Amino acid sequence: MSKPFRIWMTGCVAVVMAALGTGRAYAAVEVEGVKRVSRFGMAETVQRLQAGAPSHGFSVFTSLQHAATRDAASSTVIVFEPSRGGTPVWMELDSATPRLPLTLRVVLDAAGSTQVLMSDALPDDLPADVAQDLVQLQGLVSDALS
Repeated sequence: MSKPFRIWMTGCVAVVMAALGTGRAYAAVEVEGVKRVSRFGMAETVQRLQAGAPSHGFSVFTSLQHAATRDAASSTVIVFEPSRGGTPVWMELDSATPRLPLTLRVVLDAAGSTQVLMSDALPDDLPADVAQDLVQLQGLVSDALS
């Protein structure tokens, strides 16, 4: 992926909500990228991810639950922020929807399996601290699922 048009840190809930979109629309979006299957149920997986955040240098910025619908599985979206504050946001173009790289989506699929999804569609030219945060987020997921 190319250099992003803009990347910044935010503590603004409105920006985060704009990036996530509205409930039903976001819940139906397929996340491309890293998928990890959890051996735990959905509620316990979410709890383990949130509880493990501080030991990886994060706090939970927000957590949103989406009930299952005819078009989408039940899911929980967790947006993390590093201890330095704010959560990174990036945009590919000036007219693009903002993206949140420190976001996990926990989904209960049709077969009853819990999956943790993390986007890997990230710009090449991330600041070093954000790139390190992404490594820490992968560690958080690994620890929570072990």
